Amino acid sequence: MALILCLPVTLLLIRAVSGDSQQVVWAWMPIGIVGAIALSITWTLYRWREGKRLITLSHLLDEIDRFNEMVAAVEILEELSAAKSSRLNLENRQEVIEALHLTRESLICGLMTEKVMRRHQQFIARRQEMFSSIERNLATLQMLQVSDEANEYGRLLNEAIQIGTSVHAEFNQLQTLE
Repeated sequence: MALILCLPVTLLLIRAVSGDSQQVVWAWMPIGIVGAIALSITWTLYRWREGKRLITLSHLLDEIDRFNEMVAAVEILEELSAAKSSRLNLENRQEVIEALHLTRESLICGLMTEKVMRRHQQFIARRQEMFSSIERNLATLQMLQVSDEANEYGRLLNEAIQIGTSVHAEFNQLQTLE
């Protein structure tokens, strides 16, 4: 489709720029073809990315189709039992209707959730970035805490060595006085 759209436009532009020279038109033909291929690839990648976002909605719509089929089956069974032309009868009718009602509410809730998630997709993406940023900051803080503890340990060790050195010096002074 892109080739059908891009190639004539490219040919018209080349012809307008170069005049009626057919050699120039044939020389620029590969550029039109490459442009059409690039446009096709770009459009395909874009639609594929957009399609990935709609996978959950697609599954939800499949579930809605199954639900509608179940409702239609229940209606057919009720019509048959009302006509009394068949021995088919819906057993536990009230339980089936209650199950269908709960399923309907669940599907409506799922659709509303999907709608909200699609509407606020950028916020959710930023929130994920924020969580990863928090994780990085927490790891940095833990490294700083370990580094701070090592510095504190080194300071205490240095003070202990200074105290030991001063005690040793005092002890040597006392021995020289005796």
